[in-house]
Amino acid sequence: MKNILFVENDRIYRHIFSDFLRNNYYHVIEAKNNFVGMHLAQEQYPDLIIYSLEMVEEIGYQNFHYMYKSLIDSQLPLIFLTDKQDTCFSGKKVRQVGSSILLQKTVGFKMILLEIQVQLEKNRCRKFLHSILDDIAE
Repeated sequence: MKNILFVENDRIYRHIFSDFLRNNYYHVIEAKNNFVGMHLAQEQYPDLIIYSLEMVEEIGYQNFHYMYKSLIDSQLPLIFLTDKQDTCFSGKKVRQVGSSILLQKTVGFKMILLEIQVQLEKNRCRKFLHSILDDIAE
């Protein structure tokens, strides 16, 4: 069972979406703010992190980038969710902090679930290729 850290300050959305993920056989670690999220990321070793973009904007993209890179394996898949309708500017900022994934919450849980599956599979393949390259290097 894959571990997903879900960092979201909207308690109702966090609870409903976490239940959806649990019903789809994921172990969900919930965090209600940035600092709890970073602490749990170090402590629980998630396979993927889903982050509310609005929470990142509260502390600033550069601060988030510094915290994320210094505390967590930078190869860890990171998905941002947002309430915003216009995601052009936010999409650029998200790429700067190491993620290419920014989804609007309105796309629906199933679409977000598909993206989670894609990101976990990409990460599995990346780890597999690194292990092969390490074997060749020896």
